[in-house]
Amino acid sequence: MTPSHFDIAIVGDSLAARMAAALLAKHGKRLLLLSTAMHRDSWVHSSLFTERLLRALGARDAHTSFQPFQVLSSRARVTIHPDFPLTVELLREFGSAASQVEALLDGFERDGTFLEELLWKHGGLPSGGMRETVAWRWLCLRHKLPLAQLTRPLTERLHGFPDAAAEWLCDLFQGLSLQPLATLTVADGAFLWAHACRPGGVAGEELDELLNKRFEQFHGTEIQIDALDKLEHSQKGWIGSLPGGRRFQAGQLVLGELGQPLPGHGPLPSHRALPPAGHFATSKIDGQLSALLERRVIVGGPLPVRMAIVSTSKGLIGEVGSSAVADESGVRRQLEPILPFASYSLDSRMNNQGPLETENRTDRVSLVFNCPLQLGNHLWCADETRLLPQLGSGGAALLAWTLAREIDPTIIPHVG
Repeated sequence: MTPSHFDIAIVGDSLAARMAAALLAKHGKRLLLLSTAMHRDSWVHSSLFTERLLRALGARDAHTSFQPFQVLSSRARVTIHPDFPLTVELLREFGSAASQVEALLDGFERDGTFLEELLWKHGGLPSGGMRETVAWRWLCLRHKLPLAQLTRPLTERLHGFPDAAAEWLCDLFQGLSLQPLATLTVADGAFLWAHACRPGGVAGEELDELLNKRFEQFHGTEIQIDALDKLEHSQKGWIGSLPGGRRFQAGQLVLGELGQPLPGHGPLPSHRALPPAGHFATSKIDGQLSALLERRVIVGGPLPVRMAIVSTSKGLIGEVGSSAVADESGVRRQLEPILPFASYSLDSRMNNQGPLETENRTDRVSLVFNCPLQLGNHLWCADETRLLPQLGSGGAALLAWTLAREIDPTIIPHVG
């Protein structure tokens, strides 16, 4: 039986993989998506790359108004809301230290926005290779971007703050990233705050619907990964076997979910990656929430924990994100300030990904500036939950644009 031919096969349902699939299909690539029904984080922020992606796909359906959120530490409660001036919020909570906190956040918003604009000019992330590295460093030099300072640990920037302010800032960045503060760089902090402050928002469900709709409109093909019998690498790409003797060929293979086993194929090249975030869901919590609570809340404490309150057919539930090492009891303890007397169950929604080589150093250099996407010949990676988990949906959009550029440079050219 003659095999079907595709330019690219994508394995996995990470947000970056879905974004890249829609973008590449729009530009005429023949796409096969082997979907895995991967759990998607409901906490989504906009970013420059997300907004450009929506524009490129010819739709604004997923755009929403700014989605407020609260950050609760043991000694402060600050609401990030367009109707509540941040200056007033910080002054109420931190008194004379408010101006110091505001100056730090203003600088992060400015630096994060500038960083994204430079990455756009570059064509996405620096993804390896001498020419790529030289082009990126020259661009940074021309625009006087201090890379050495941006790759320093974020903890260094929080020195000198009073205890209450330092604790709140730690909770803020751990909650936005779902990573321990010690693993974050100054660049990570700048990206996170710039994304959190963008005036527009993105709705997760609407974004998923849009990406799926556009993928179908641009003639992408989707099958479940369970239907794949075998996958083999050849000199010209990849050959897959499906039930009934059907076969397909693909010039490139993109892993949208690192750790996903591929039938009939041995271990793939390892990739240094961060541990993914953990995800939990509460049972129905209608009538058990404070009227003062926003629909998005970061809860301070030893763990990075945040909760999005979402409406479902069964009522309101809390979708909780935390670090990869979090367990149910630890998450429950930390949720006490916002669910003090609530009765609910808490179920894990961790994606079942295989073991990966991970880095646990606390002197991490930002992967944003050292993120090779190519794992081997005809083999790429686009799993933001492992490569850039600290940047969430903003990291997904960065990865998607970069992958699309690497595969088809006409989509967004390199800086000249």
